[in-house]
Amino acid sequence: MLVCERAIRHFLPSTLRPLLFALPLLALYPAYSQAELYKYANEDGVTVLDSHVPARYVKNGYTILSLDGRVLEIVPRALTDEEIRVRDIRLAEERKRERIAREQKITDQNLLRIYSTPEDVIRARDTKLASIEGFINTSQSNLLRLETQKRDMESQLANIERSGGKISKERVSQVRTIENRIRQNEREIKEKRAEKDELAASFSADLKRVRELYDTRNTSV
Repeated sequence: MLVCERAIRHFLPSTLRPLLFALPLLALYPAYSQAELYKYANEDGVTVLDSHVPARYVKNGYTILSLDGRVLEIVPRALTDEEIRVRDIRLAEERKRERIAREQKITDQNLLRIYSTPEDVIRARDTKLASIEGFINTSQSNLLRLETQKRDMESQLANIERSGGKISKERVSQVRTIENRIRQNEREIKEKRAEKDELAASFSADLKRVRELYDTRNTSV
């Protein structure tokens, strides 16, 4: 090592030779600059500076300092069970709000693809509701016809019984068939009325939202 230093000193200009004495110190500088101090409070509330934080104080939080006193990092204290519960509830609510906002954005985009103006919603609503109302009216006419047929057949069966005749199984089956068709018509009318109410409510919500989006879009232009 000594020979190397003498050789280097021989070939170096005289102005650079003092750097040879600084090289060992420079080699140690990175380790020195990376050294840290830890500031924490002990059980008596006294602030302590040390080269490490005892395990029992870690949960209370601490501060990491450089040797020249600069704050490198602040490690917060551990949360209590109640604080964790409150935090989790808040995070869940935030995620829910974000999900609702994303879903609303997709719904708005779909609405604007289907309807350019509020009038488009009104026309679609009227067309759809008119179609359902037409189905209900037709079903009600069929229901009245079936009920009339049933009364006529029941009247015929009653006359047969009064005259001492025997009612055939075929006639009884015909009455049962008409009764089944009546119940089916009644069920379909009930379902269509419920569908009409649901569609009316849905179109009402769509119309309100499209008006809001349409006003916002026109205002921003």
